[in-house]
Amino acid sequence: MKYINLLIITLLFVACSTNETGIYKKSTEVVNKVEGKIPAPWKNISTEGSDFALKNEKTKSIFLFNSACRKFEASNLNTLTSSILTGLEDLKFIEKKNSFYQEREAAEVLASGKLDGVLRFFKIITVQKNSCIYDYVLISTTLKNIESDTPALKDFLQGIILK
Repeated sequence: MKYINLLIITLLFVACSTNETGIYKKSTEVVNKVEGKIPAPWKNISTEGSDFALKNEKTKSIFLFNSACRKFEASNLNTLTSSILTGLEDLKFIEKKNSFYQEREAAEVLASGKLDGVLRFFKIITVQKNSCIYDYVLISTTLKNIESDTPALKDFLQGIILK
């Protein structure tokens, strides 16, 4: 139940639909090569509004991929990344940096915070391309699990291609 609540909170910030009226819609410009070859111990889970979601059966970490597009999107990457963490208590940024993924500038954040009193760790990579915002999110119960699942996150980043 804790994971479902966390998933729903995370998705509230990026899941929407319709068209050019300023409301977000999902991207159609994504090739997901991970979906066909999910590596063990990761399992596909109900997306609850995300484009794609996986759970590591061993560490209980969750990986989410979300897209949100609207005409003339021009937001700051750091603001977009931080907005995902809105609503968490005792929010602490462990690391913030800019990087590049798929030939685009990206904001990377490692943070911790409490949701319903339960401490969680988040690794978030946010990219903008063609009026769309793309978030790759790893949610874990411990910092050790975030670190052990980061290689899988990097593989997911390479396998979910933004056209």
